[in-house]
Amino acid sequence: MKEKLFSNLGLKLLAVILGFIVWVAVLNIDDSAVTKQIKDIPIELLNEEAIADQNQLFTITSGETVDIIIKGRKSVVSAMDKDDFIATADLSEISITNAVPIKVVAKDEHKKNSISITVVDDVMRVELEKETSASVPVMVETTGDVAEGYIAGNGIATPNLITVKGPESVVSSIDMVKLIVDVTGRNENVSTNCEPVFINKSGEEVSQKTLVCDTESIEVTVPIYKIKKVAVNIDVKGKPSEGYVVTSTEYVPEMISIGGESLKLSSINSIDIDDIDITGYETNYEATIDVMKYLPEGIVVAEDNRNINVKVTIEKSIEKDIDISAENITIKNKTDNYYYEISFDNGHAVKVSGSSNVVSELTAGDLNIWVDGKELSLGANNVSPIIEADDGYTVVSSCNIVITVSAMP
Repeated sequence: MKEKLFSNLGLKLLAVILGFIVWVAVLNIDDSAVTKQIKDIPIELLNEEAIADQNQLFTITSGETVDIIIKGRKSVVSAMDKDDFIATADLSEISITNAVPIKVVAKDEHKKNSISITVVDDVMRVELEKETSASVPVMVETTGDVAEGYIAGNGIATPNLITVKGPESVVSSIDMVKLIVDVTGRNENVSTNCEPVFINKSGEEVSQKTLVCDTESIEVTVPIYKIKKVAVNIDVKGKPSEGYVVTSTEYVPEMISIGGESLKLSSINSIDIDDIDITGYETNYEATIDVMKYLPEGIVVAEDNRNINVKVTIEKSIEKDIDISAENITIKNKTDNYYYEISFDNGHAVKVSGSSNVVSELTAGDLNIWVDGKELSLGANNVSPIIEADDGYTVVSSCNIVITVSAMP
């Protein structure tokens, strides 16, 4: 048995050695060297004070993240991602062309020695600018719909002006700070704190990475008001040019919803617009009026459209002579037991002037003509009757009448 075990010992040793060599070769083939690209590794900035010490600020124009290609054993490389690496840019090494070299290393010391790293673009580019500051107004914007029958008033921010500091090009682009408050379903005042959002003149949000402001949170109150519907009244003043007349005044809407504090709201029953002046006009007056001008402070319009569209129609007037008779004249305040007889002294025509659609259809029976009997004495009274004109026409001239008053027998 022993002889069999040790027979052909050289051949057996050779077989073992060859088997080991084959195993190692297979292992090396399976775990061969491979390459892999890893993208968007964030870059950590070092020595930022090197820029600040020069009284300047910087803005990264390219190279906020970096891509790399790594090479090494498959067993090592295949499991690695961007979280396994540290990318840095040392601002103290900035060049005269404002380029900063980017360096990338593996976090794990063992893996660091097992792979090679090639940085695809190993330069971060920055723009140096003078630091400046500005005061920026704070605006409050609401989102969502309040409870039915209510409206959100104008939000109040404290403070309503904040100071922002940063690169001159960025600060100069800022138009305002916007605070957004959600009022969905609310029927009472909303108080909250909001982080400032900087908005440029194009209405776009400005990145705050390079900005510093004097407050991180702003207190905001948005009043929630009850809604009330009130009438709109328009009173036109002045007169058009001679020979012209106002034929109609139209406006929409005639009712409008407003909101405000209960005490103020209860005191408002209508919106009165009385500053429309058509003096000297010979053509129609048309205007769009912002109703907010006629509301007291603290009252808001509870509709998307807060405008009143007004049209005052003005036409060239026409004249007409209307013959009247004694039957068209009323004597008021007669004395009992007196007899009154009406006659005409020199004609019985009344001249009226006004819009064509009114004057053309006007008759003597439409005129309100009267004389006050208290001003009459016994005998013949030569008087000019009172004619009360309605809208749409005026009395240009009247006629004289004779009223003879006598005592009844």
